[in-house]
Amino acid sequence: MKRALGVWIAFQEDRKLIFLTLLAVVVACGAWIAFHSELEAFPDVTNVQVQVITQYSGKASEEVERRLTIPIEIVTNGVRGLINQRSVSLFGLSVVTLTFDDDVPIRQARLDVSQRLQDAELPDGVHPGLSPESTPVGEIYRYRLEGSVPPDELRMIEDWTMERELKSIPGVADVVSFGGPTRTVEVRVNPQRLASQGFSFADVAQALGQDHANAGGGLMTRGEETYVVRSLGLFESPEAFDNAVIGMRGRNVPVRVRDVGSVRLGHRPRLGQVGTDDDDDIVQGIVLLRKGADTLDTTARIREKVGELNARFEPLGVKVIPVYDRTTLIRRSSHTVIHNVIMGIVFVVLLLTFGLGLECWPLVLAVALIIPFSLAASFAGMKLFGVAPNLISLGAVDFGIIVETAIFAAESVLLAIRHGGRRRDVVTEALGDVLGPAFVCAFLLVIAFVPILSLQRVEGRIFRPLGITLISALIGGQVGALIFVPFLSRFVRADAGGRAPLEPAFAAALALSEKIGRRLASMSRPGAAVGAACAASIALLMAGLGREFLPQLNEGGLWVRVTAPATISREAAVELAREIRTRLRKIPEVNGVVSQIGRPDDGTDSNGFDNIEFLVSLVHPDQWKTARTIDGLTEAGKKALEGLPGVDLQFTQYIKDNVEEAISGVKAELVIKLFGPDPVELQRLADEVAKVLKTVPGADDVSPDRLMGQPELRFVANREMLARYGLRISDAADLIETALQGKYATRLTDKEGRSVDVLIRPELSENPTRDDLAMLPVLGPGGARIPLGEIATPALSEGVARIYRETGRRRIAVKASVRGRPVVEFVKAASAAIGASVKLPPKYQIQWSGSFENAERAGRRLMLIVPLCVVAILLVLYTWFDRWPPVLLLLWEVPFCSLGGLAALRLAGLNLSISAAAGGIVMVGVSLLTGMMLISGWLHLGSAWDALKEEGRGILLSSGVAILGLVPAAFSRGIGAETARPFAVMILGGLITSLVLTLLVLPALLEASGAGSSTLQKD
Repeated sequence: MKRALGVWIAFQEDRKLIFLTLLAVVVACGAWIAFHSELEAFPDVTNVQVQVITQYSGKASEEVERRLTIPIEIVTNGVRGLINQRSVSLFGLSVVTLTFDDDVPIRQARLDVSQRLQDAELPDGVHPGLSPESTPVGEIYRYRLEGSVPPDELRMIEDWTMERELKSIPGVADVVSFGGPTRTVEVRVNPQRLASQGFSFADVAQALGQDHANAGGGLMTRGEETYVVRSLGLFESPEAFDNAVIGMRGRNVPVRVRDVGSVRLGHRPRLGQVGTDDDDDIVQGIVLLRKGADTLDTTARIREKVGELNARFEPLGVKVIPVYDRTTLIRRSSHTVIHNVIMGIVFVVLLLTFGLGLECWPLVLAVALIIPFSLAASFAGMKLFGVAPNLISLGAVDFGIIVETAIFAAESVLLAIRHGGRRRDVVTEALGDVLGPAFVCAFLLVIAFVPILSLQRVEGRIFRPLGITLISALIGGQVGALIFVPFLSRFVRADAGGRAPLEPAFAAALALSEKIGRRLASMSRPGAAVGAACAASIALLMAGLGREFLPQLNEGGLWVRVTAPATISREAAVELAREIRTRLRKIPEVNGVVSQIGRPDDGTDSNGFDNIEFLVSLVHPDQWKTARTIDGLTEAGKKALEGLPGVDLQFTQYIKDNVEEAISGVKAELVIKLFGPDPVELQRLADEVAKVLKTVPGADDVSPDRLMGQPELRFVANREMLARYGLRISDAADLIETALQGKYATRLTDKEGRSVDVLIRPELSENPTRDDLAMLPVLGPGGARIPLGEIATPALSEGVARIYRETGRRRIAVKASVRGRPVVEFVKAASAAIGASVKLPPKYQIQWSGSFENAERAGRRLMLIVPLCVVAILLVLYTWFDRWPPVLLLLWEVPFCSLGGLAALRLAGLNLSISAAAGGIVMVGVSLLTGMMLISGWLHLGSAWDALKEEGRGILLSSGVAILGLVPAAFSRGIGAETARPFAVMILGGLITSLVLTLLVLPALLEASGAGSSTLQKD
């Protein structure tokens, strides 16, 4: 190794121009990659998913399940890479969600599903579609339209201008329009007059479709010119439909639309409604990011396009107002990360300056240059492995750890230069003594990262980028040590480093360490005493330490879901939403509230009027006074909504809510799923489980799904009467559908190319009664007019509001949040309580899902991978030392650092999460470096006390730099810091105790094991 180092240092000195040119090229490439990387706020943790959305207007949930959902499930089952299939069927809508393995490309999955759907046996006129090529975290921009024009005109602008303009932006997958009435042309027909003329509603629809058309007649030549022959027959205005001919009465009397009814502008039945602040009915657009597109670039283009559209809409008195912009979250999170990184770098440079001395500025500069170099290397590594950098992974990088090798190298070079000799030779010798153990420890740290890289699904998508980032930065740190330390060491004076400001403190600390260590070494069995103390302390710290999957991220806003009774009408839901918006706006930190009732017309969300969601925008966290945390503001929101009768509340956050639904199929942090065939029995069991769950400490926002309770007015066909009148079931069904939904006839297009549906409807009140519907005439053979009530008996009944299915079975879910208690502990207690109180009938099963499921899966994975990595680390250490005693002595670093890591979690009030476990893996790897340097010196010098004097200063300086580099992240409270904080706290506490116990205890253990023995000397 020293020979290779000599060649490398000679190349740096003898070919400076070539060396500096290569260095400039490498740095420029790294900088280019860094500045052209797509930065995300949080990693996309969702699976590869394809949703099949099918609308079946006017049909009840049971009919939707039978005619749409089950056939689609059958044909899509077994698609390549499919790992989960779930669905929801409700009034007029079927949504089947298919989840695939991570290695299946999203476009391939969509293609496979599209091909399978061609074989589905569906009703005539029903066409399933696929959800946009986006992800559940792809809702990057929301806006609303405001203006002096009517609401239906705003909706026309949204549908025909906003959607088209925004979809043209690269990176935009789709725009979901939500809210506002959808304009139609209604041909309101008097049923009695129509029947008296001998026509049905189907005749009117057919006549209008045939009477509203243009046609092409081909080409005709006249002389030297060619004419295009066209037949023009389109109606140009709604009023023109009055003159449409339905048919002939007798031989010469045409029956027109105006003879049996009238034409007017109308609106489709509303499936949802959006309100904000004091306005109950607004038009909202939701922009979806295409999977894999750059969030920042796309949102910038959206804002630019919105500015152009506002200028275009100004003469109309219409304005586009942003409601939500993902850039705000990225900007706030970036501020947190940049602050932590800059402060960490400042602490590192200051400690290096005071530890090495101002006269050693070349070595300080060498170590400082490694920081941006390793940062560029981390971006290059992420680019190589196809991982998008996110603020969680970047915020967890401790540059103090990255430059530890360089610090040991700088310290060794400084001591060698001060002892004299030919500069190139002493630098080569010093680096050769240090870089070998340092590179081995760096390799051990890479092995320690293998468990992080092996994590799957949600946890893997969060921590795999973090692992790749840290490994790449670590490799960059080792390469940087080879580049910058030897190159800049030529500028160090021979008398440098003797007057460093921290030199007296280092000397005093090492003297105290030796004094305490010698006393400990004088004990009869110091290893047994230290081992017992460590084991007892670790056991005490582990007792009662909470466990959870991940800390809750603070997105800077709230997402509130209110579940009202299934029977609630749209008008009542609007009143309820207005009351809730008013109450929430009284919280000082609330900047605005937008409510969503039901679902958008395209079916991309499967909700009814009983589901009301609120996007609560908050001021900057620096201005929060009611509470300093998101949990505190959640409690304030609950207090504001106290006393609302008959509703269930659930408080979460915007991205978190979408991710939870995508992972478990239920919009909740923690989910209990019950499977069984009968919806009534499932509802009973879910109510029992919810009742028990509410008694478990820590349970919050507990609410079961509501499958039952949908009131229905059923017209039960009387087959005997139908046969008597010569009618079919479809005659009555078509009449009922036309009465309430309207029967589609054609489309009317205006001069701007905007078109609206033309619907045929009977002249009825907006909310017809049962008697009104029963009196509608059905046209029989020979022109007989039979009231609907004679061939179908109306009856009020209770039906199924929604039908949930998963893996081919019906299911119901009980949703819950956990407050003030670790999730894993809560699930154990809740499982025991439910098992003791709820008895499941045969064919019914229970399953936990959500964050608990992720934590269990990650725990099982780590239990399998970590022991294998430990064995690999032991083999590498044995290969380096060539004997077992030094390896076993080095393993003392594991309990040394574990003590501090667990103690730091307890002091910070944090739980043991996957984030903290990842920090523990890094903590062990880093602590091995300090121990290895001391043991290597012991093997070389034959005395632990001599090794302490030789290596102690470098250990103090490198560990101090690593510790200070973690302080900003460990104490950060800004947005985006929640996941990185347990990671940093675990490493920080572990490094502190590892440093202390390595200097105080490890020398005594080395001496007690046979210091200086020839059998332990490395050859």
